[in-house]
Amino acid sequence: MPRKQDRKTLDLQWPAPDLKPGAGLAEPRLWVQRLRLWHDFADDDPAHGRNIEFRRGLNIVSSPAGPTAEQVSTGHAAGKTLLCRQIRYCLGEDTYADPEDTAAIRARFPNGGVGAEVRLCGEAWVVRRAFASRADDRALRGERLEDLADDAHRGSFGAFRKAIEAVAFTDAHRELLKEIEDIEVPWQYVLAWLTRDQECRLDGLTHWRHPESSSHSPVRKAAAETRLNVLRMATGLYSEQSNTARKRASAASQTASTAESAARQADERFKVLRRDLASALQRDEGDIWPPPPSSPEEALHDEQAAREAHIRKLEALVDQRLRGTAVVETTAAQKANEQALEAARAELAVVEQQITDLDDEVKRGKAQLELVSTDSAKAWADLRSAKHPTCPYDDTPLNVEKAKFVCPMPRLPDPDAARRLAQESDTHQKKVADEVISMANTLAKLKGQRAGLNTRITNLERAIEAHQLAITRATEESQAAWAAKGTLRNFVASVKALEDTRAAEKKAKDAEKSILEHKNEHLSTYSTAELTKWFDVLVKQIVANEAKGDVTLDGKGLHATIQWRGRRRSVALNSLRIVLFDLAALLCAVEGTSSAPAFLLHDSPREGDLDPWTYARLFEAVLTLGPKEEMAPFQYIVTTTTEPPGGDVRERVRVELSARSDATRFFRVDL
Repeated sequence: MPRKQDRKTLDLQWPAPDLKPGAGLAEPRLWVQRLRLWHDFADDDPAHGRNIEFRRGLNIVSSPAGPTAEQVSTGHAAGKTLLCRQIRYCLGEDTYADPEDTAAIRARFPNGGVGAEVRLCGEAWVVRRAFASRADDRALRGERLEDLADDAHRGSFGAFRKAIEAVAFTDAHRELLKEIEDIEVPWQYVLAWLTRDQECRLDGLTHWRHPESSSHSPVRKAAAETRLNVLRMATGLYSEQSNTARKRASAASQTASTAESAARQADERFKVLRRDLASALQRDEGDIWPPPPSSPEEALHDEQAAREAHIRKLEALVDQRLRGTAVVETTAAQKANEQALEAARAELAVVEQQITDLDDEVKRGKAQLELVSTDSAKAWADLRSAKHPTCPYDDTPLNVEKAKFVCPMPRLPDPDAARRLAQESDTHQKKVADEVISMANTLAKLKGQRAGLNTRITNLERAIEAHQLAITRATEESQAAWAAKGTLRNFVASVKALEDTRAAEKKAKDAEKSILEHKNEHLSTYSTAELTKWFDVLVKQIVANEAKGDVTLDGKGLHATIQWRGRRRSVALNSLRIVLFDLAALLCAVEGTSSAPAFLLHDSPREGDLDPWTYARLFEAVLTLGPKEEMAPFQYIVTTTTEPPGGDVRERVRVELSARSDATRFFRVDL
């Protein structure tokens, strides 16, 4: 049930606006007559989708949220934003929902889509766009959406895009738009403004698409100045002179930016060279540059002369370092050490080879001595057996004399022969042992010689390395001194380059400032009187009789302000300020002072702390401006969770949505 109207808040004195449509503008140049939603194109039953009729003037999409928690929840998530996205989709935007809802819609309705009957400059158009395939988007001049069922119209949506582009811009505007480099599809900018996301109701006059809406609109990545220029062009505040001023300002800004970058690079090079020079001269960086302040006696001298004197002091320090560089020469003793080192290394190589060879011989001698020792031991064992023979059968000792007659042995061992063999084995063993000992002694001497050579070589290498290190250090010092001279030369050049680039930067920024001042002066030639007139009318009707609205254009942009007991900055009034500016621009479009179409779509523009009676006055004001649906020179579609006031305003509710059941949601299902 509608809330009871508070007459004290609703019946404010209307300042008798005289809204007269411009020539040929009695009918809005763009307005939507019908929105059709199909779950399946083959099913034409509106009960399985939506068929919503809109009219000129005020059109309300209501989803009232009551005072209880349950009623609040049913007022939200009912599909108001989805309805707005479908209208935007039909008018040329590339998406119809956020990614999550898009996936759900395509899954539930793979053969579905949305269509609209649209009036463009007095001509009827019908458009139909599929949820799945862009190739099936269709449009034609005609009155009936049903005519688009013929597949001969597949892919014909481009003709509608061209037609709708002409609604927002004149031929002169389109020529100017070509010179603004980052504008891709101009109509998308105007569409974004006329159908701004509800999340942007607090962000400013030129913030139209919010990142969370995932609209893919080119507006999202456009610069603020680009959006402002399009808005100015659509509201009649931009011309060829504006374009010239913009290009001059852009060129000056680019030049200033380039000069600033060059000065920054020159400063970085200057600091690096100053640090290197300070390190080379073992001074603090502050001693290198800037030159020390002049004494009172020197204050009268030319500054350039003082700089040159400081540079000469730096040159003197570099020359002093060059003169202080030591020269290390190679003496006869150093050459003798090098020759001795070479001879010692050659001798060491010979000794190493001898040690290797002799070590092998000692190893072979020791192996031979082991064999000879074994043979000698066996010979002495044989001697003992010859002197004391035993029976080969039972190992009993034998009496040699008796055994000659009774022992069957054919021959007894000869002790004398065995003794000679044992003695010869001993002699040979001693000879081999003496040879091994001799080789071992020689090997020990060679190793001692090797140790001596190594010690000598080490001492010679140390002496030579010390001399070479002294030469290296002297060379490095000389190179560093000469490098310091080069660094000083480069440093002096960097000082001049830094001064030149800073001067160029200052000149470029001064020129940019002058051009921007000229641009701002040019802005003052544009009159915002018409926008201010209607903005002020709406502020007085909707906010308070004593409130004042003002629209200004300056170098910082386009501004709409509300003065009421001081400048008001509440969140609620800020959102209302943007709504009223859009409506003021719509009324200027009706009168022909703006090239934008007299069409506006607001998605839940009320901020939470804006009282419902102020919001109700908004509906009343719009209704008063276009009381007769068939004659209203504009179309304003607004969605709201605030229940509209009763009476004539209530009759402008075109559809009521709710989340309390699937049937009352926009898509008739819970996505």
